[in-house]
Amino acid sequence: MHVRPRWTALLALATSSLLLTACGGGSDSASGPDKPSGSGAKKDKGAPSAPAYITADQAQQALVALGDLPSGWQLEPNTGLDKSQGGEDQINTPSKPECAPITMILNTGRLVEDHKANAEAVFTKKGDQTTVAQDVSGYPRAEAEKAMAGLRTAVDKCAAFTAKESGKNATVKVKKAAQQPAYGDESIAYAVTVISGDMQMDFDLGTVRSHGAITTVLNNYSDHGDRGKEAFGKALAKAATKLTAAASKTA
Repeated sequence: MHVRPRWTALLALATSSLLLTACGGGSDSASGPDKPSGSGAKKDKGAPSAPAYITADQAQQALVALGDLPSGWQLEPNTGLDKSQGGEDQINTPSKPECAPITMILNTGRLVEDHKANAEAVFTKKGDQTTVAQDVSGYPRAEAEKAMAGLRTAVDKCAAFTAKESGKNATVKVKKAAQQPAYGDESIAYAVTVISGDMQMDFDLGTVRSHGAITTVLNNYSDHGDRGKEAFGKALAKAATKLTAAASKTA
């Protein structure tokens, strides 16, 4: 299942309700003319190479837990961010090609389609309409570095662009956060607003890379109740710590 983004009515200042849709090295004892029998010699194969990317279990280990958030939040079981398999509210066809990382991350939680490992978690504020969600994905390191470079370009150059939201024209606005966290090998914090007709979606996002692993934490809030900034900040910090630990033994 996937989580449906929160829309805010621009004119009536009403919000849509949350709809969570089912979405070794060994010894060589052989004798021969060049090796005395019983020599016990071993081949030196050197240290084993580090894995190229995190495993599915390590991706799960990098997820934020309910106990990492302030009180008043709840975990939405069997729910994720990925809407790419026919989910509603997909945002496609950005007018600027360099802005594709923004629409990709809103649609799937990820920067790259061909991930090697993936895990997601979604939390909602009890009695409210705010969502904090996380994606963890693993890639070869060079691919993850390239993906982060593309995201930085998008955040820097895509202050405003047009796209299609569920087939309708939409305006997407991107703003780099004034305060940038220093997490993992690199990180970036930014905000995204999607306007379609008289409806609006607002997001706080933070994306962190450690080795070849990338995590994005997303805060989707409405004009009612808690903005979710405290939970978002705690989730991003904890996600970065867990991602760094999970990726520490990879290349």
